[in-house]
Amino acid sequence: MYRLILLLCCLSCSAPPADPTPPATSVTQAEPKIQELTIAARGNLMAFDQGELRARAGGKIRLTFSNPKNASMNHNIFIVQAGNSQAVAEQCSAEGLVEPNAEALKSIIAHSETIGPGQKTTIEFETPPPGRYEYVCTVRGHSQTMRGWLIVEPSP
Repeated sequence: MYRLILLLCCLSCSAPPADPTPPATSVTQAEPKIQELTIAARGNLMAFDQGELRARAGGKIRLTFSNPKNASMNHNIFIVQAGNSQAVAEQCSAEGLVEPNAEALKSIIAHSETIGPGQKTTIEFETPPPGRYEYVCTVRGHSQTMRGWLIVEPSP
């Protein structure tokens, strides 16, 4: 009888073996907010159809750039730190970057490929901090008139 009581005491005090694997926790990261912006070249006028684009800080920008069918020129769009559009344009050409100096390269936030008439392209990039940024077409001879502002406002 003593052995039976001892056995029951031992069994009642013992716990099931611990699971060596901790319970799975699911961590979901929120997708970054994507702001959709569009801009186009204005035919053969060597100008963008908008002089200003606006976005909120945080997340990403998806910018779709189009060159109309009736245009006879190629175009691109570079988003750069304010005050650097001319330096970047001088360092770049329709074929892309042409050995840009380090300062010009650092000021480029995002850029598209050069597209022909009737084409469009989309670029996606992290929204820069609140402030004013320039956009410019770097095809030779276009930067004087083909430019505008990206205004990034603080998030609400």
